[in-house]
Amino acid sequence: MFADELCRSEILALVNETYFRLSTPGSNPGELMAHEEMAIAGSGLGELVYGPEVANQMATAVASWGFTWTADTAKIWREGDVAWAQILGSVHVTRDGKDDLVPYWTTGVFVKGLSGWQWRYWGGSEPQEEARV
Repeated sequence: MFADELCRSEILALVNETYFRLSTPGSNPGELMAHEEMAIAGSGLGELVYGPEVANQMATAVASWGFTWTADTAKIWREGDVAWAQILGSVHVTRDGKDDLVPYWTTGVFVKGLSGWQWRYWGGSEPQEEARV
């Protein structure tokens, strides 16, 4: 079932704040991924982390790159205190003086606690023109 409007707006606010922090060096994006069972599967080989401490390290490293993360659209579903989202967007990357806009899709799983919605899982992917699988 799609999430109700309040849930949707709260999760979108969390996603937008996370993307803002990932775009801002020194902004502590890992603070938003502090669930004790947080897990991340990034888009690159070796980008698998479990637990808030390592998630914080990964998010801090990503933010230090100075890329700009944008969430264009999101579909959000909810069942009880668990919600999940398909977030379609992009990352503006500058490397070696070259700009690139990379499509980036995030699958997010969220749990609702006493302080509101929290990230529980981040799955990232960089869709390609031609699928290899």
